[in-house]
Amino acid sequence: MNAEISDLELLALTTAGDPNAFARLVQRHQGKVFNLAYRYSRDRQDAEELAQEIFFKVWKYSRTFQGRSAFSTWLYRLAVNTCLNFRQKKKHTPESLPILADVAAATDAPGGEIIVRERERLLEQALDGLPARQKMALVLANFEGKSYEEIAAIMEVSISAVETLLFRARRNLGKILGPMKTKNASRAQVS
Repeated sequence: MNAEISDLELLALTTAGDPNAFARLVQRHQGKVFNLAYRYSRDRQDAEELAQEIFFKVWKYSRTFQGRSAFSTWLYRLAVNTCLNFRQKKKHTPESLPILADVAAATDAPGGEIIVRERERLLEQALDGLPARQKMALVLANFEGKSYEEIAAIMEVSISAVETLLFRARRNLGKILGPMKTKNASRAQVS
């Protein structure tokens, strides 16, 4: 028996009711799914619940996979839709996003860690201010490293729609961050 069985073969076995095949699919993709959910929700517990829900949908909808795209594209599509629905269902204040944590460790300047934390907080607020689809496109492009073609397939939109979503997301981030930076700079001068 071939030790490296493909995702499609595992999915076919899952559809036939093989729990071991499903467990191998989960094991193979749980890191990517969890990372996407975490980067979107920025809360470990929420990300764990989202990942569980996503894999439950894989099990439940395995029969609907028609092979018109790669398994990974189908999985990301389930993950993206689950994350977008999550945001609509639950309004919450996310936990800290450690985007710039490595920069803080490398900063030798006095107060460098405080500056990095403030930038991180500003970025968190700005991301939360984006519409859900813009935020998801940005997460897929900047944190997941997906190409425009992959994002288009995952979000079920055209490549030009992805370009538009990313353009608007970046423009909106600039609009949100501009006043925040100015406001915080004036606070620092007063202190």
